[in-house]
Amino acid sequence: MNRRQGIDPAAAGLVAGLVVVTGLLFWGFVALQTFRSLYDHAAARRYVATQGVIEDVLIVNYPRGGPTYGFEYRYEVGGRVYRGRRVSVGPVDTQALARRWPEGTRVTVYYDPRDPRRAVLIRDLGLLRDWQWPAFVFLTLSPLLAYLLLRRHAPR
Repeated sequence: MNRRQGIDPAAAGLVAGLVVVTGLLFWGFVALQTFRSLYDHAAARRYVATQGVIEDVLIVNYPRGGPTYGFEYRYEVGGRVYRGRRVSVGPVDTQALARRWPEGTRVTVYYDPRDPRRAVLIRDLGLLRDWQWPAFVFLTLSPLLAYLLLRRHAPR
């Protein structure tokens, strides 16, 4: 046992290992979500625009987060009618959209010309409003910060 700090080195190593593994898992999750949003954004840039109509505004009430809104919309491609629910390639303020898009509102629908069933209403990423970017940058730089702090305070 290190008398100076009163910490068992084996226990400290176990705790440090758990913290590192947990951090890596969380970083992996945020990185995966960020890269998925970037991929979806790149794919949606090739989508073709058509006109559609909001058919239903769905309200989901969560006990702690308040209401979240979903949308069901209808659009036509090549004489065939499709329905979609995906609003955006990234996170959006659905409450603001619900005020802007009540039932019956005409909207622009962006669909994949290779598979018209895949469609979104918003194909841009709001990178400044998106929580993933700051979290991804922080989590990418935090191991460097942790290394510098541990190196500075580690017993010699």
